[in-house]
Amino acid sequence: MYSFDLQLLLFVFFALLALLAGGAVWLDRALSRRRSARDLSQTLGDAPFGVVRLNRAGEAQHANAAAQRLLDLPASSGPMPAEEWVDHLLADAEAADSHYRLVALPRGRWLRAWISEGSELVFFFDATEQQRYVQASSRLLNDLGHELRTPLATILTHTEVQGLANLPDATRAESLHLLKEETQRAIRLVNAMLELGQLETSGELAQRPVDLLALAEAALQQTSAQAAAKEIYLTLQADTPLPAVPGDADALLRVLLNLLDNAVKYSRPGDRVALGLRREAAGVRCAVSDTGPGIPAQHLPHVTQRFYRAAPPEQAGSGLGLALVEEALRRHGSALQIESPDPSSAAGVRAHFLLPAARQPEERP
Repeated sequence: MYSFDLQLLLFVFFALLALLAGGAVWLDRALSRRRSARDLSQTLGDAPFGVVRLNRAGEAQHANAAAQRLLDLPASSGPMPAEEWVDHLLADAEAADSHYRLVALPRGRWLRAWISEGSELVFFFDATEQQRYVQASSRLLNDLGHELRTPLATILTHTEVQGLANLPDATRAESLHLLKEETQRAIRLVNAMLELGQLETSGELAQRPVDLLALAEAALQQTSAQAAAKEIYLTLQADTPLPAVPGDADALLRVLLNLLDNAVKYSRPGDRVALGLRREAAGVRCAVSDTGPGIPAQHLPHVTQRFYRAAPPEQAGSGLGLALVEEALRRHGSALQIESPDPSSAAGVRAHFLLPAARQPEERP
């Protein structure tokens, strides 16, 4: 009898021990799942992309901070925007496979939405910059193809003219001159369009402290031969010291060179072109002024448009210089302003822009 009770006691003991071990394993797994769910929820909450849990009614049961920002949601849960694309997302969730969807939002913004088969989770990625690059590339190719038709047709015509027999020497020389001019025009167009396309489709420009005075001196040095050939006086006026500005030195040098090139190109012998750098509370004001003939008022609103030219057709140029300047300045958080009084006066043109000064590091107490 005593032996039987001991065996029973041992059996009960080991049974309880097994139950306790099993319970401990179950509890650990449950806690681990809860921790994993909490960690996943926290990770997705801090994710740089949007995550929304949708119900079948098209309402957001939960949206992380990025989703609230991308979709302009007022809270982490509630109704989604009353847009047709939300209905498409719900249809995607019922589909037999995962779906990507490109969504156009107000104010020129774009999103890519991804939802997997039968899932309630929708992931949103900001595609605005990507779409801007695609559109800029398409516009670049269209514009380049359109603008190259005329010079290429002229080049083809005069190439055939050069092959004609018994062509008078004067006619052949004139044809060769036009052939050279149109070839140079095509080269200018291609180079300018490639530079503009690179600006529009590149990522963020480098933001390093730039010495504007050094850039201004380099720009004047590179323009001096062109100005001297036309008997135009170049001057530099600058406040000192000037604060450094954050930006891309190469892009800003191109801005100054394009503005100086325009001023010299359209000025007359004896005119003056001045590059000025003035210190202001918000940064540095850069200005290129000339005493040339000026720009008629009807042309001023359009001179920064691609291929728009207020100058006579015989004046060399690509029609892209100011478009390049405007795009480069936009990438630096600035904007080009062009002023020209009555062209009958001798005041000429003033092109200027403000570059914000670099932030100074805060001193520790």
